Amino acid sequence: MFVWIDGRTVVQKNINCDIPGMWNRGNGWKIPKNALRTVGLSSKIVSFQIRPGRIRQIIQETQKTTGERVFPEWMENYLMPHQAKALVESYGHTGFSFWAPPGSGKTLTGLVWLEMSHCPYKIVVTKAAARGTWKEEIRRCTTRQPVVLKGKKDLQVEWDPDVIYITAWETLINWVPHILKTIPDKYALVFDEIHQGKNRKRVKPVLQKSGKTKFVPLKNMTANARRLADKSHTRLGLTATPIPNRLQDLWAQLDLIEPWAWGGFHKWAEKYCAAFQNGYGWDYTGTSNLDELKERLEYSKYKTSQAAISSNLPDKRRQIVYLDHDEQNAPGGFKNDIKQAAKTGDKGHLFETLLQEAASRKRQYIVERVLEAVASKQKVVVFTGRRKDCEVLGAAIDRKLPSGVPMWCAHGGASSIERDAIRKDYMETGGGAVLVGTGHAWGESINLQDTDLALFVMLPWTPRDIRQWEGRFCRLGQKRPVLVSYVIAEGTVDEQVADVLLAKLPAVGKVAEDAQAVEIEEAFGAEDGSTLLNRIASLL
Repeated sequence: MFVWIDGRTVVQKNINCDIPGMWNRGNGWKIPKNALRTVGLSSKIVSFQIRPGRIRQIIQETQKTTGERVFPEWMENYLMPHQAKALVESYGHTGFSFWAPPGSGKTLTGLVWLEMSHCPYKIVVTKAAARGTWKEEIRRCTTRQPVVLKGKKDLQVEWDPDVIYITAWETLINWVPHILKTIPDKYALVFDEIHQGKNRKRVKPVLQKSGKTKFVPLKNMTANARRLADKSHTRLGLTATPIPNRLQDLWAQLDLIEPWAWGGFHKWAEKYCAAFQNGYGWDYTGTSNLDELKERLEYSKYKTSQAAISSNLPDKRRQIVYLDHDEQNAPGGFKNDIKQAAKTGDKGHLFETLLQEAASRKRQYIVERVLEAVASKQKVVVFTGRRKDCEVLGAAIDRKLPSGVPMWCAHGGASSIERDAIRKDYMETGGGAVLVGTGHAWGESINLQDTDLALFVMLPWTPRDIRQWEGRFCRLGQKRPVLVSYVIAEGTVDEQVADVLLAKLPAVGKVAEDAQAVEIEEAFGAEDGSTLLNRIASLL
């Protein structure tokens, strides 16, 4: 199957893949004109599909100049079919989009794609709150080093081919001028959460004294993203929500991935958004020619649904997300609580209070994560610390949830009868839904196995707690794969819990309760809760 693009239309032809004289020119495959005439095409650039098995070979070939493997051996068989398919489809493109639900492995796909680009330098643009996720995935899945570019001061970077550089949409305005001025060679660029760049306004018209109009670049996020994209060698866009509100939001994303290939916004909107003048200006809120748009997009994007990936996911996946200090909320009034706990001399009480204080720092990130999940119709459970934090977090999520998405918030102050009614309603709900509670109230003897995403805001800190909390979602009768996400606030007691406990846990597991118990007990050996507490306390 070859795909032909002349800038306006897409034509698909079934032709012989063994055309003499074709060669890879980096952004596609060049074929002699006389060969193209035989199949009825006049364009020089085509793209072809390679076998999914080629991905293993690509991973094996992506090595540093020293000969060291970039990816560990376990990666060769780790990619799921939808990830391999996206990589296969993107091969040979200078711009490509991967649209998939949260938790489908877009980060790992992006890392393999960066290596496939064979560019000396690699840059990732993501949301500020997701920089820690990328940093940990780079450390876990590659031998490269992550470097986070953040802040407004000290805009310096020592460019190293063994590093993957991570910056945020929010900090592009500071970093793009420096990157373009100092980067010594071509670079591959991943736009994670590319819907953040949906703003099409990048320049403003300024009337000159001569009467001519000059277009001056705006100093906003998407204008700088476009400058970065324009100078890159190849680009990948990742998102779960390519059209957050209306179809018009899509143009700016496509223009970031394939600069100039889609033309200007107005002409694009006339064609695909049924643009018209309504007496006050142009209205771009409609849709038109959708079959043609879908056909064009077939060449430059791969999309997968939640249903398509669920059958290929393991029963349970674990994820550890680190939040930098500037990504955290201010702690919610714990100074007196910590002082009182310290006076008692009870290590367990003090430690629990410190965990609750750390949990209160993660509110903004959790709200954004929940909204992203429910946008893909996922069911989410959030376990946090004390009752007050549960109520504040629940209210923050409720304020931003789209209408029609059910949500429940309950802690130990609710009776067991009330909580059982909430559990029943949650389990019977189809599509997106949210349940926020404290781990102490919901972490035992309650079945919540109809869940896509479990967010642990306050961390369980003994093997028993881990087994119990995860067991709410990972158990016999589980209806769907679940991602258990442990959120770590850097600079808090969370880091000690992660080092001593969470680092031992395998990335994936089974759902049978007895198998799960063995899995966790094997990770910790004979250590009991008090032993672990003493180990963690010694690091504080």
